[in-house]
Amino acid sequence: MIKLSKMTDYAVVCLGTLARRPGYSMSANELSKETGLALYTVQKLLKLLVSKSDFVKANRGALGGYMLNRNSAEISVVEIIEALDGPITLTSCVNNSESFCESSDICFLGGKWNKINEIIRKSLNDISLKELLSYENPFLIDDNKDALIDRIN
Repeated sequence: MIKLSKMTDYAVVCLGTLARRPGYSMSANELSKETGLALYTVQKLLKLLVSKSDFVKANRGALGGYMLNRNSAEISVVEIIEALDGPITLTSCVNNSESFCESSDICFLGGKWNKINEIIRKSLNDISLKELLSYENPFLIDDNKDALIDRIN
């Protein structure tokens, strides 16, 4: 099963909250209250996001806090995932995997997961934080949108 870590999921929530208030600085306490996440979790996430990415800017002082450092349309889902979880690798035999495949010498697949891994990575790269936050569903193809919405309703 492919599953994001809770911290990555929570990071999207925090980034989304900051994105909804462009140019406005929020404290960790404000973010915690608005998102419903524990203050400790928000503080830990903000520290990670500031140190491992350029998504969030920290400002010190009385009017300090955290704000989005890039436009939400310029932050891809894959960037968020990789900032917190590291490279996306479906199996240990995928290029750039942080783990070693013990069966690589005898496996008949020999890196064939690379193509699938790249398709998933590219798909996630094509979705921005702004699209993820949009009330419109960015995943529906315009031609099929009405038919799919009718089937859901």
